[in-house]
Amino acid sequence: MQQTVLSVDARTDILETLRYFHYFRHPLYAEEIHKFLGKKVDKDTLTHTLSEMVSNNSIYTHRGMYSLADNESVYVKRLVGADVAKAKIADAKKSAAIISNFPFVKGICISGSLSKGYADENSDIDFFIITDADRLWICRSFLHIFKKLTFLVNKEHSFCMNYFIDESRMCLDEKNVFTATEIVTLLPIYNMDVYTAFQNENRDWVKDFFPNTITGTDTVGTVKDIRPLKKIFESIFNILFPRSLNRALMNLTDTLWRKKWSKKGYPMEDYDLAMKTKWYVSKHHPLNYQKKVLSNISVAS
Repeated sequence: MQQTVLSVDARTDILETLRYFHYFRHPLYAEEIHKFLGKKVDKDTLTHTLSEMVSNNSIYTHRGMYSLADNESVYVKRLVGADVAKAKIADAKKSAAIISNFPFVKGICISGSLSKGYADENSDIDFFIITDADRLWICRSFLHIFKKLTFLVNKEHSFCMNYFIDESRMCLDEKNVFTATEIVTLLPIYNMDVYTAFQNENRDWVKDFFPNTITGTDTVGTVKDIRPLKKIFESIFNILFPRSLNRALMNLTDTLWRKKWSKKGYPMEDYDLAMKTKWYVSKHHPLNYQKKVLSNISVAS
């Protein structure tokens, strides 16, 4: 009797979880549904409830995955994308090895669709970067000068560094299902200690969204810490009024981004969410997926 009650309670949460990923046409395995479920549920109860919901045509299953879509092409797409992702991970390790040698890079994680085990031939390799305290904008400026050069060899899509955070303030401002999903799917690839510290800073509020999740269990291995020149450059910049330089680069970037945002006719009230430019965070998401996804969930609910 107790299992039946729990099974009924779990249905709404299962639908909400699948609805979120349905936006991306991304079916989930049972263990992933458990990971992203908004309610504390044991795996046996989840398995029982999934079986019930499939029998009732509330959800669909193909190839061991579950979705709101009864279209096998969606499931095949994910399987093909998983194979492409494996090759992209190898490229991501090479890119991360290069990024790790830049001044004030403290930690690197793979983010975006690749961190969720999916990619296609046109997918970018996205990185989430943690920097030394009060050096974020110096670090970011170095890396984006480098990225400009990657256009010359058609490698710009292998270095999409769109989110930087300062190690002295690693708890995210936005606390919602979108940011929680991004956090628990990050794949650490450089400096596990910093990644663990980041997860610890955000664990309490992330648990409110995903109580079944144990963070820090997914990894693709880490790149070696070989950085002789890095220390030299850091030492030089650490004596050149680094905090003032850091703030100046932040203000310059913010001014340039706001002009571009305005020229494209985007609503200025969305700027601070999509393009965060604060001393402790740099987020460059001009397509503002966070707003689109959360709005879609709200409408669907």
